[in-house]
Amino acid sequence: MQDSEPIMKADPAARAVPGAQRYLLLLILFGYPALSYILNQYNPIEPEKIISKISQVYLPALVIQLFMLLVVLTVIRRSEHDYGSLGLAKSDLTWSNVLSGVIFFFGAWAMIILIRGAVERSGYLPEKEFIFLLPVTATERIVWFFLSLGAALSEEITFRGFAVSRMKMLTGGYFIAATVSSAAFSMGHLYQGVAGVFLTFVYGMLFAGLFVARRSVFPCIIAHFLQDAMILIVFRGPAAN
Repeated sequence: MQDSEPIMKADPAARAVPGAQRYLLLLILFGYPALSYILNQYNPIEPEKIISKISQVYLPALVIQLFMLLVVLTVIRRSEHDYGSLGLAKSDLTWSNVLSGVIFFFGAWAMIILIRGAVERSGYLPEKEFIFLLPVTATERIVWFFLSLGAALSEEITFRGFAVSRMKMLTGGYFIAATVSSAAFSMGHLYQGVAGVFLTFVYGMLFAGLFVARRSVFPCIIAHFLQDAMILIVFRGPAAN
C-alpha cells in the first residue's frame, strides 16, 4: 500500500478517469451482475448438487475474489495511480480505523437484524435458503476463515475503494456512486433470493457511507471480515459425521 492521500482528498478539478479504469468500472457495474444472473439462472446452487462445499463453492469463490482484486490493483498501477486513490494509503492503517470498523460492524449487524425481521414478517420479499452452504466441519471452517478475508479485501476494494471513488469522480456525487455500486454488489447475492439481494444492497449502502465518512477502505475491510467470520461463532450446524 502506498503512503499517499486517497482520491476523496484530491483536488476536485482532477476528476479524469483513465480509459482502462472506465472499462473496468463498466465491467464491475454491469458485467458482474450479468454474470451472477446467468449463473443463478442456468447453474443455480442447490443442496443436492453439493458434494464438497470446499471444492465446489469455497475455493472457486476465493479464486474469483482474488482474481477480481488482482485485476483492480493491476489496472490502478498501470494507470499510474497509487493505491491511496482507493483509500488504501499507509496512513489509513490506524487503530482509529480499526475501531471504526468494529463499531460499524456491530451497529450495521443490529440494523440488518431489525430489517431482516421486518422483511420476513412482511412476506413480500422471498428469501432462498442457503444455510447448507455454511461451514460445519473443522476443515470447512478453516477455509471459510480465508474466504471471509478474501471477500473482505476483494469486495471492499472493488466496490467501495474503486467503484464508489470512480463513480464519484465521474458524477461528482457520492449518492449516485454509492447507490449504483451497491446495486451491482447486491446482484452477486442472487442465490439468497430477493430478500438477500435487498439486504445486501442495504449493507452496500452502509459500507459506502463508512468509506466516505472515514475516507478510507480499511475500516470497511475490517467490518466486512467480521461480518463474514461471525458465522464461525454463531453457526455450528449439525454434528459432522
